[in-house]
Amino acid sequence: MGDPYILMLIALAVLAIVDLVVGVSNDAVNFLNSAIGSKAISVRNIMIIASLGVFFGAITSSGMMEVARKGIFNPDMFMFQDIMFIFMAVMITDILLLDIFNSLGMPTSTTVSIAVSYTHLTLPTKRIV
Repeated sequence: MGDPYILMLIALAVLAIVDLVVGVSNDAVNFLNSAIGSKAISVRNIMIIASLGVFFGAITSSGMMEVARKGIFNPDMFMFQDIMFIFMAVMITDILLLDIFNSLGMPTSTTVSIAVSYTHLTLPTKRIV
């Protein structure tokens, strides 16, 4: 078979899609749970307000990506093979963490699970910024 990194890139793409679905559903449940449970306003109005919040959050969230890109670890200090294994492990760990926590009915954050995964995977190498 050819280059194993091509298969890893395909696996990362599939894992990214799965992580996106799990993460978005987790955030939606966290945001809407108390609003729907309190029955303060109708579900339709809650969904409209939440949709507007998600839209404006997506437009203005560029600072969050800078933290993820520069604040957790320095990828320049790793070889390509290390980066591929770290990203694979982070994606799998994130999906498992979110899925287990959601299955047990425990609240969790997608951002925290990603940050914890990166930190714990790069800490043993002592290559953290």
